[in-house]
Amino acid sequence: MLTFALGILVSVARLADLGSLPQILTPAFKSSAPLHAGRRGEVIVSFTRLRDYRIDRLLPITLKLTPVPGVTLPKTEIKSLSEDPKSKDGYYVDLPTPKIPLTVSKAGTYEIPGKLTYFFCSQKDGFCSRQILDVKVPVIAQ
Repeated sequence: MLTFALGILVSVARLADLGSLPQILTPAFKSSAPLHAGRRGEVIVSFTRLRDYRIDRLLPITLKLTPVPGVTLPKTEIKSLSEDPKSKDGYYVDLPTPKIPLTVSKAGTYEIPGKLTYFFCSQKDGFCSRQILDVKVPVIAQ
C-alpha cells in the first residue's frame, strides 16, 4: 500500500512539472515562392524539435489560424499527414511540412495568429503529453 501511495505521489509530481516543459517543436514559416497581391500562394511550415523528444504522428500536428483582414484563407485549420515512410512506429522520423494556402488582397506585411497543437513523448523520462503554442505566421506580399 505504501508503494502504491508513493507511486501516486511521484505521478502527480511529474504532472505538476509538465507546466515547466520547454517548447518541444519550433515552427518556421516561409513562402514557397514570392507572394503577389491577388494571386494564390502558400506558406510552408517546417519544424525543428528538441533532442530526446519524439513527435507523435498518429495524432496530427494541427495549426488553427485566425483570419485577418487582407488575407483569404481557404482553410483555417491545417492538419499534418500521419504518413512517414521512414517511421517504423507511431513517431515521425522526418517531420511533416504542411502548407498554408492563402491569397493576399494587396501588397504589404501581414501576421496571421494561430495555435499549433501537437503530441510528443520524452524518450528520457518516458512520458507523453500535448503542447499548444501561440504562433504568428508572417506574410509579405508584393
